[in-house]
Amino acid sequence: MSIPVEQHQHAEHQRIQKIDEDATTVIVQVGQIAETQRKHTAMLERHTVYHQQHRSDLTALRRDLEDTRAEMNMRFSTLDDDVAGLKTDVAGLKTDVAGLKTDVSVLKTDVSQIKDALGVILSRLPEQPAA
Repeated sequence: MSIPVEQHQHAEHQRIQKIDEDATTVIVQVGQIAETQRKHTAMLERHTVYHQQHRSDLTALRRDLEDTRAEMNMRFSTLDDDVAGLKTDVAGLKTDVAGLKTDVSVLKTDVSQIKDALGVILSRLPEQPAA
């Protein structure tokens, strides 16, 4: 049994047409895939640039933080030194105040003794009539 030539040509033509349709579909799909890939590549490049910028920003922030931390440590160290100096000054002032209290007490005693001595001297003087 042989297939008539016309029927064979018709079947061959349908197969070629189907192959052409499939090839066209594949070409369209490959084009869509390529376009999607270009879009994804562009997105990836933008993301890479953003990531690099973000990394650079973070590095700068870390440097700023380290600088600020060092400056704060220096300031706190200076403040600690100042506080220690003030404590020493206050202790010295307390000692001075205690010494002044002692001096005032001695002066009061001296004034009291002078009053007593003047009282004795005045009591020994003869009374003069008021003029």
